[in-house]
Amino acid sequence: MVLNHAHKYKDKKMATSTDVATVRLQTYLNLPLVQRCKEIALLIDESSTTELQHVFPALIDSLFGITDNMGWGLHNISLKKYPQEYEALCVFLSPQGPVFSLCYKLLPDCYLKYNFPVSFLPGKIRSMLEEGIIPPFYFDKIRDEQSTRAPSALCMNPFEYYIFHFAYHLTNPWLQLQQQENVWINWETVYVQLAHSYLYHFLPRDHSPVLPIIGPYVKKTPQRKLLQSPDSKSHRLQMPRLLRSSILNPASQTPQTGVSQQQCLPQVWRSETVVQVFLDFWLEYTEDQSPSQLNTTYATSLPQRHSIHSGEHIRLVRAFIKTLHEFANSTIGDKSAMDELKRIILPSVQGKIYSFLRKAIHHWPLDSSFRLILEAWLSFIQPWRYVPNLEYIKHSKSEDEEKGKIQDETRWISFVANNLLAYTAIFQQLLPRFMRTDLVAPKNALMLFRVTKVFDQPHLANMIKSIESQWTPIVRQQIIDLEGQNYQYVPLFSPTTLSQVSCFLSSIKQAHLTATSLIEALETRRSGRRFLYLLWEFFNGEESSSDDVNMEDRRKVPVFLANAQQQLRNIFQLEDFPQEADSMTADQEYHESILSTSFHHQSQMDFSLDASRPGVFVPRSFDIQKDGRQTSKYIEYLGDPELLPIRSNECALLARYLFKLSTYINEQYETEIGAAFYRPGFIGKICRQILIPPTTVVKLPKRTPNGISPGGEKRLQPRLSLRLLANKSLLSTLGFGIFVSWASNFGIFYFLLLLFMFWFVNIIARATVEPWFQQNQIFRSNNSFERIN
Repeated sequence: MVLNHAHKYKDKKMATSTDVATVRLQTYLNLPLVQRCKEIALLIDESSTTELQHVFPALIDSLFGITDNMGWGLHNISLKKYPQEYEALCVFLSPQGPVFSLCYKLLPDCYLKYNFPVSFLPGKIRSMLEEGIIPPFYFDKIRDEQSTRAPSALCMNPFEYYIFHFAYHLTNPWLQLQQQENVWINWETVYVQLAHSYLYHFLPRDHSPVLPIIGPYVKKTPQRKLLQSPDSKSHRLQMPRLLRSSILNPASQTPQTGVSQQQCLPQVWRSETVVQVFLDFWLEYTEDQSPSQLNTTYATSLPQRHSIHSGEHIRLVRAFIKTLHEFANSTIGDKSAMDELKRIILPSVQGKIYSFLRKAIHHWPLDSSFRLILEAWLSFIQPWRYVPNLEYIKHSKSEDEEKGKIQDETRWISFVANNLLAYTAIFQQLLPRFMRTDLVAPKNALMLFRVTKVFDQPHLANMIKSIESQWTPIVRQQIIDLEGQNYQYVPLFSPTTLSQVSCFLSSIKQAHLTATSLIEALETRRSGRRFLYLLWEFFNGEESSSDDVNMEDRRKVPVFLANAQQQLRNIFQLEDFPQEADSMTADQEYHESILSTSFHHQSQMDFSLDASRPGVFVPRSFDIQKDGRQTSKYIEYLGDPELLPIRSNECALLARYLFKLSTYINEQYETEIGAAFYRPGFIGKICRQILIPPTTVVKLPKRTPNGISPGGEKRLQPRLSLRLLANKSLLSTLGFGIFVSWASNFGIFYFLLLLFMFWFVNIIARATVEPWFQQNQIFRSNNSFERIN
């Protein structure tokens, strides 16, 4: 009787302490982020394992947001914008920080499991589970469901639960909806930093153990029989467990060493988990799918996902690939479990990496963001770049010179053979894409140069030739596994590919001539510009083209293209250049389109087109003339000019503050500004030189969490714009003038007064000739319309 009373008192006391810890957590979650991290870290350190069991899942839910909120903002907090919050989160979530300390505190209890919803898993894994096929990695995580055919959740230990949620946070479709406007600039974030930290920590390349060293972890694996089906074999081939079952079996022993795998298991299971989870979540290429197209068992409440991944996602895929190379290249042959993982890591994952890259390249839009996926591909096909400590570097040559080259052909030929399609099929996939690309654009010319430089390095072309002719069984099996039985492989050095390369060389030659001609024209116009243009450039900075390309970048284009030509000829041993190349000339239509936008559209000095509607000239993908020239058309920006993305020649912080100031002025004095703009007489002419004229902008339909917002047109009234004051060239000139006036005792006040008078005289002069500019605008608009059409 007394004993039972004591047990009840003890259980009540434990329940009370658990409730107290949970209440403390909920209180801390409402604190500012920096203080929140400090208080929760203290709670983790002070509380017992029993008290933390319920704290852990509540913390994870709050941290990652899970469904319809942003969590703690891991994708939004960067070092530049929020330095204190950034540092606090990096410490709190570091591999040896408080959250992982919490995981390791809870880990010894092998019966403590947390449910991870199956609906959060990648689509392919969900489909396999629905069909009753259980991938080996998930075999011990399935929770039996008596009432349903398929499981609704996976049972995970605390470490697995955190890693799964962290990986899912990058692909969470709810977050995709809320990040539509920042997918390309949002990559210097806490999430990216943490992902790098986890990769470096759990995949060590210096032969050090994964810290902290933990005791044996016993997995309670239920006895389960895999469902056999006609497709199960192919599924197992594509999604193997990284380590053999003998390595992961705690009861087995290593014959060579006689050491129990019970001792080896703690070294590798965390590393295996990180690799497998990141691989499954990050390298599943997502096709455009609506919930109705997905399996109804799991996808009833998920929003639509998009096939174009964010820049943050692609950069992390590249970092993952580079880390795998470095990890695999750090083997020392000590026959340990970690060394075994290093040895088989790439053969286990390379097929999924290839499939992801192939699909992403196929779907990626024709713009400069393509360099992100291109860099990931180039990292994958160059494992020799990621050898720890650069062991192959010769002392007689610099590290930078030798880092990207193959020094030992025999060491890498096996990797090239087992990933042949990543070299040949993707290269052939890129050829027509580059032929549709504007190679005169500096970013595109650089991308082409980087690709040809990689394939032109010593030994690589010979290795591919040798593999295509001598490694037939391996190549055939690889094609079947990755592309299916019906795929027709075309050798890289076949007559078909050589013919395509020959045509491509003509396109490069055409682009080279156009780029050279364009640079000469821009230099000539700069040297012969009238005084009025020079005066305008003084106030608005150096001219740049409509795609924000400066002269320094333009000058690099002919160099990139010339090198790419030569490298392609070296790769395919094409000594004779196509005969039609000798009669080629610069693409005059493209040439004139760039010249017409390089100054006039940017500076608003020339009114041939409405300068309040900036635009760009883009190549017409399917409009190629008989002589091989590619025409262009003017794509006009239809939105509010004040909302254009900040350009490289603008000070971002100042541009934002000036936008807020001008918006406040325009809202407070809207009536007065409109009256001043339409005022007759000379005063009205002066106001029209200072203010932005009325503009009709187009608001396109936009995807929001609540559906599609309606589009339409909106009439913007005359307004004041201060954005020109954020121009870096103008700020530099102003700063230099202030410094000179101060150093020469002329006086900063007098300098600013002189500058204001100079600007005011310019406004007076423009107001005086306003009628002439209006007539000239009509004449030039007609000419431009004829040229464009």
